[in-house]
Amino acid sequence: MIKNLGLILTFVVCAANTDAAVPRRAVSDEQIIAQGQLVSSGTYVEIYQHGVTIDPSFLKLMESAYEEVQRVTGLKLDTATLGSKVRVYVSDSVGPSHVWKGYQHPSDPKAIIFLNPRVYLGAMSGKNATHIHELTHLFTWRFNSHTLREVLEHLGTTKPPPEWASTDPVRRSAYYFASYQFARYLIEMRDLETFMKLYVSENPEMEIKSLYGLGREEAVQAALGTRS
Repeated sequence: MIKNLGLILTFVVCAANTDAAVPRRAVSDEQIIAQGQLVSSGTYVEIYQHGVTIDPSFLKLMESAYEEVQRVTGLKLDTATLGSKVRVYVSDSVGPSHVWKGYQHPSDPKAIIFLNPRVYLGAMSGKNATHIHELTHLFTWRFNSHTLREVLEHLGTTKPPPEWASTDPVRRSAYYFASYQFARYLIEMRDLETFMKLYVSENPEMEIKSLYGLGREEAVQAALGTRS
């Protein structure tokens, strides 16, 4: 068992039920940004509030999460493309928490995260890791592999996620769990270093065989069949 397995798994689990239960109001992300109020600013992160009141101490938690993602993954935020700081907007108009443009983020990459109030409160109480999950999306935005993404039939592939992966709360929850199982299985089977090689691969469907000795479908079946 690797030392930081628990932290790595929070990147993919993200407490889907909490997010799925929050309806989204008819306010665009652009409006949230335009109307958001700066709460606090640190070395890596800026915190904004929109329609809610946020404790300035949330900045310390987000900065700590940033440093942990950086340390555990060994990656640096692509500040040249995304910007020098991660902007986190906590808004009562956000449904499922997400990065700027959601699954289309690579088409217009920016270091912007939108969190709903339940996720914020869960993070503050230590009961929800969605904020870490969304941070990880920013650190890995250039990567092609969907090994850590939320679509069951796309595990370990570079296929673009279907629209319903972000619009159907029930299926979304199931796919978060499937991603958790798959990532956990591969990390425990080898180690984090091997897993990250697969994660950044441009052809994970082929490379999984050389790294793990299993075909992609075999690995998915093994992961979902051996965990409860």
